[in-house]
Amino acid sequence: MKTLEHLQRARELLARGQEELAESALSDALDAAVEAENLVLLTQARMALGELMYEQGRHEEAMPFLQAVVRTEIADGSVDGEVKRAARLLRLIRGIEP
Repeated sequence: MKTLEHLQRARELLARGQEELAESALSDALDAAVEAENLVLLTQARMALGELMYEQGRHEEAMPFLQAVVRTEIADGSVDGEVKRAARLLRLIRGIEP
């Protein structure tokens, strides 16, 4: 299964309330993106996993994924949305934003 398929499966599982299985699918998406050496998909998978953990109140676990997203720079702007969302979640975790 490729990265996009894992990401889509995770979305479907989340829509059905199956968070544990979605987290597993997101971990698989991370592995597939690393294997494919695709930084855009890797960033999307990290963001999705960090966001899921944040929403579950697992802020400490979410931080490394969100920090990795914030550190990602791609010249064409393809992950700018993810970078901005991750930065906002990190500010919330740190109590900087209400």
